[in-house]
Amino acid sequence: MGRFIPPILIVLMIAGAVMTYDTKHKAEKAAETVRSLRSEIDAEKAALRMLRAEWSVLTQPARLQALTEKFRAELGLETASTDQFVTMDEVPTRPADRGLPADLFTGAVRHGE
Repeated sequence: MGRFIPPILIVLMIAGAVMTYDTKHKAEKAAETVRSLRSEIDAEKAALRMLRAEWSVLTQPARLQALTEKFRAELGLETASTDQFVTMDEVPTRPADRGLPADLFTGAVRHGE
């Protein structure tokens, strides 16, 4: 029995070394994945900051006013008058349902449903 112990211990030592190497390799791979994901997240955050800044520039009231004046004739834009605004009580009710489903956003009747 005593002569089998050293070879068993050597096999266990080799198995332990293989398991340690495998665990180390998996940990390094997971760490690389985390680094890659953090890099992607940082890039996305930078892109969002850039888009927010661009949106801020594009929606400045002075810029929008200048565009409105520039394209007023082409787009047929007119200044809103106070008689164009109504309260919810003044909005007419929907017409009677004719049995056809209507699109909630456009009010268009969808055929074939």
